[in-house]
Amino acid sequence: MNPSVHRFLLIFSICAAWTLISWAAIYKYLTYGKATAAMLLGILFIAQGMHWLDRLNQQQRQISAGWLLLLFLILTAAFSVLYPISLKHTLNVGSDREDALRIELNAVHHHQYPYDTHTFLGNPPTPLPGAMLLTAPFFALGHIAWQNFLWLALFFVFAIRFFRHRATALFFLAVFLLLAPGNLSDFTSGGDYLTNFFYLTIAVALFIRSLDRAFYASIAAALFLGVTLSSRIIYAVILIPLLALTLQRTSRSRTGALFVLVLIAAAAVTLPIFAPHTFTHLLQQLDQNAVKLRYIPSALHPRWTLPLLAVMAACTTFFVRMNLPRLLLTFSITSFVMLAPFVVTFALHSEKLRYNFAYLSVCTLSFSLWALSRYERISMGTSHCTG
Repeated sequence: MNPSVHRFLLIFSICAAWTLISWAAIYKYLTYGKATAAMLLGILFIAQGMHWLDRLNQQQRQISAGWLLLLFLILTAAFSVLYPISLKHTLNVGSDREDALRIELNAVHHHQYPYDTHTFLGNPPTPLPGAMLLTAPFFALGHIAWQNFLWLALFFVFAIRFFRHRATALFFLAVFLLLAPGNLSDFTSGGDYLTNFFYLTIAVALFIRSLDRAFYASIAAALFLGVTLSSRIIYAVILIPLLALTLQRTSRSRTGALFVLVLIAAAAVTLPIFAPHTFTHLLQQLDQNAVKLRYIPSALHPRWTLPLLAVMAACTTFFVRMNLPRLLLTFSITSFVMLAPFVVTFALHSEKLRYNFAYLSVCTLSFSLWALSRYERISMGTSHCTG
């Protein structure tokens, strides 16, 4: 494909990804005219920013790490201002994701079953035991939302290592964390939806990196990955492309041993919480997520067909050469298959639920990591051809 066409398609895809998760929040709080102007300005800023990014990356120069530190401090300042406001619920009813973790850990602390409780919005909690375990130290400190700073900082480190240029990492983090209202809202309200994605992505990257080292060095990475997988059920599908990648990188025996460790860690964290009626409680937990599919015709059997379509899409990775960017692309596709149908049907059938497009954040974040990594490669290829 012509590099100019390829570059245009990637710019278009990044603009589309930002629009997908941002329009609902913008139109919710602004008048139609102001919201439209804000959307157009955002798209123009992203397109122009990617043009500048391309020119900067072709020069093969690294920007100062201070710019990334400044962005982190801006996000920290936004949290310090907006988090207390979110607790008052003055702008809207607010998010109950932090409250879900709090009531779960309170229940566990008192030796009670955590999924019999409800948040202040009346919703059953959905974070799985792995999310509870990773949150427990911050719960003990009395500030669950503080975990967001830790995982945000580590995700910044991941982005710097993932991209070839710091400028690309800065652009990605600024556009999809600071300038995406839904993502910024989740972070500043103490929610863990983005945090789950942060630590799972970090765990996957560490696992892949460990494949080039001795087996014993992979054990900790495998165990950590197993814990992070037990955060939300949607992340289970990432095991398929990860299996394809691992088989391509190392022997079958080592692959089998590592995946046994991953599954043991996930089971060791998850199953004790659901005991003694493990199977029944697991089905009840899955039924909580099935409620989100209520506007999809039951004749389509979405509880089974959507995961099956996602698994089929993930299995295509066994026929291509895999790396971390392609794994993230695959996850963006599979998660979109599972999340987009309920998000779209919510928007069509319920005025109250029309603004839930932020659920697609995990799809757009993983897709944009892949797209911007491709954009960097095109820039490097162009600079080599013209140099």
